[in-house]
Amino acid sequence: MTKLMKIALLCSGLGNIHRGHEVFARDLFELIRDAVDITLFKGGGENAPGEIVIHNVPRDSSYLDHIHIAASPKWESSIKGYERLRVETETFAHAALRPLLEGAYDIIHCLEQEVCNIIYSYRHVFKNPPRIVFSNGGAIPARRLPRCDFVQEYTAYNETFSAKDKASVIPHGVDLNLFHPGIPSAFRKQHGIPEKAKVAISVGTIGFWHKRMDYVIREVAPIQEMYLVIAGQECPDTPEIKEIGRKMMGNRVIFVTLPHDELPKAYAAADIFILGSLFEAFGIVYIEAMAMGLPVFCTRHPNQKSIVKEGIFIDMKSDGALTEALLKTDPQTLSQLGQQGRKIVLENYDLNILRQRYVDWYTTISRTAINLPKYTLSRKIVANLKNATRTLKEKFFHFL
Repeated sequence: MTKLMKIALLCSGLGNIHRGHEVFARDLFELIRDAVDITLFKGGGENAPGEIVIHNVPRDSSYLDHIHIAASPKWESSIKGYERLRVETETFAHAALRPLLEGAYDIIHCLEQEVCNIIYSYRHVFKNPPRIVFSNGGAIPARRLPRCDFVQEYTAYNETFSAKDKASVIPHGVDLNLFHPGIPSAFRKQHGIPEKAKVAISVGTIGFWHKRMDYVIREVAPIQEMYLVIAGQECPDTPEIKEIGRKMMGNRVIFVTLPHDELPKAYAAADIFILGSLFEAFGIVYIEAMAMGLPVFCTRHPNQKSIVKEGIFIDMKSDGALTEALLKTDPQTLSQLGQQGRKIVLENYDLNILRQRYVDWYTTISRTAINLPKYTLSRKIVANLKNATRTLKEKFFHFL
């Protein structure tokens, strides 16, 4: 395989936070590093072969504990969260500029839209302008995409809303050496879960927004024989979510934050997987759970139906819908769904199968010509009009 092209993969969250976004960056880097010349630019952790830590102000930095926001108390926490993300991504992008210039990369692959916009705005300073690639982890429609040359969409459904001249579909994948049925796990014993108890697991940020862990708790709580494991990154909502869990479920709810390579042991302790979000651009946790042989309960959305294919699809906005589905779905159906899910992952989401698709995609991109804007007659006319307008304004205000 060729190593002629140089690729920079940028993820400001990697090393700062643990989500599907960061899992994708790490998995992609490890997947193709022996096939192409790729460097991983990450926001935290330690420097390693092929990896560069870009010093930034991470979203969870104590320096950001006193952000001043003029907003309704209802939205203040969310707005501060967005502001923390903005600070992280923008400081990361500017700090990454020098090593990107030094590295002379053919492709710069960005996972955050703020990073993508900033790097694209500096493309003209590179000796050989790189191709800027964006992975659309938020299913952003064409009109709101960051400035880039190419877009990776994770599903065909998301591609219908994307920039048709830039988009290619390559789904997330899962490491089947890490996620598979039969993994030995002492998770139940460690957390006091009875051996014969029914266990549901939900994996994602422990908060109200998006992952809607409060909904999952309320829906599982009435099923007295069922335990609930919630595994994910904490956020400002987490203490309140935990309090709801304790009040409604007592010791039947377990909250954990685990490194990604320890998640299989938590999945292995469960009988079913639940995600309460109303939409996911993809949702790596779906295919991780399916790879483990777990039946999936998720939102009745066309995107999720196209990803999971065989699952229990629910109106997650409806109170009681998940409870009813959990009670009414018989053990035989759950077993069949678990087996079918594993098969679907083997056929569609095995990283070893996706590996060559990524290499071929990068190769095609590296051979695409990049043309920077040129000084044309139309640009000259626009510039002259702007200069004339500015001169008239200056003279008018001077006269006043």
